[in-house]
Amino acid sequence: MKERNKIGLGAAIIIGINAMIGAGVVAMPATLSAAGPAGIISYVAAIAFAMLIGLSLAHLAELFPGSGWSYIYPEKWGGHKIGMFSAFCYLIGVLIAMGFIVQQTGIWLHDYFFSGLHYNVVAFGLDYNQIFSAIILFLLTILVLAGAEASSFGQYVIAAFVLIPLGLTAIVAWLNIKLTIISNFMPHGIKPVLETTPKALYTLMGFESIASLYTIVQNPKKNVAKACMIAIFSVGSVYIFFAAGILFSIPNSYFAKGLGESLANVIRYAFPSYPYLALFVLVGGLFAMIGTLHSMLWSLASLSSDVLKKSRSRIIKLMLEKKIWNDNSAVILISTTMLLSAIFIQAESILLTTICFIVMSYLLSISLLLFQKKEWKTGKNIRTVFAMLGGFAMLYYAIKGIFFI
Repeated sequence: MKERNKIGLGAAIIIGINAMIGAGVVAMPATLSAAGPAGIISYVAAIAFAMLIGLSLAHLAELFPGSGWSYIYPEKWGGHKIGMFSAFCYLIGVLIAMGFIVQQTGIWLHDYFFSGLHYNVVAFGLDYNQIFSAIILFLLTILVLAGAEASSFGQYVIAAFVLIPLGLTAIVAWLNIKLTIISNFMPHGIKPVLETTPKALYTLMGFESIASLYTIVQNPKKNVAKACMIAIFSVGSVYIFFAAGILFSIPNSYFAKGLGESLANVIRYAFPSYPYLALFVLVGGLFAMIGTLHSMLWSLASLSSDVLKKSRSRIIKLMLEKKIWNDNSAVILISTTMLLSAIFIQAESILLTTICFIVMSYLLSISLLLFQKKEWKTGKNIRTVFAMLGGFAMLYYAIKGIFFI
């Protein structure tokens, strides 16, 4: 590709920001509230980890250009099986992550529009939250199968509908901060701060996509790393401003239901003098969740096909040759898996399981740098070592959370 046809630093940053901004933010305050105002520390740690991993992946893209980082980097040091394991870890992690968004979509719709309906089982063993989730996912699946792809313009509209309510909520929250809340900054000690850090990382997922831009960015040696840092710092700063405002102005008791209650509902009770604020947050949250689900149904179908094409299994190769596995069948299977995750897995367990799978893929990928003697001599592997340590810490606390250790 000629240099003049490549994208610049600004475009790379926007792509990175769009990849990160999404539905994860709507769950952030409730997730961090377990640590009190000190939940902000969890978020800062997650941002630092994302930057270390992002820079390591960007450097790998410089050393070994090519698509499909979750397979090609582990494959170079561990062979095909390690590469496939890493690729499947990433695919499964992202797939489970979408199950959380499906779950939250149902909760948000129920809380705001149908709060009079209780959570009791109403049909096929499902409650109202799950029924609303199933309806939304069914409609989105039909749209995707009909060929309705998410346009670039649509993604900008979604980002605007997410960021504007986010900004308004943050401003209102900062105007109503309570010193009594801030003074009790770490009410439960350091342990909840460490335990919520993997969950905070969920809101930044997508930053790894920047490394995949290496071959289409002008002056990629400098600009990919720059784009990674600027995009993560930009999104992280907005999220910190938003989360800090919420945590410093709303007592922890308002988050008693945790991820079982929408942020819009919490804001409606916390700021009754701002009657339209909850509606703005609701619209922004639903746009974020529905937009993310719509685009990810296509993306995951494509990603799953790319992973399967690397398989050496005769059965899988036959499925691809006979077109038993195609875009449509992939979308249906992925949609079904999302719904099953939403119905049968608790929200926090979904977050932590997602992080376990994706962080495993990160670690297997950046491990390739540890085999490069030149990187040790130049000292560039220092950040890789810190990234590895951070990754193992994330895995440790995620696994602890899943098994309630």
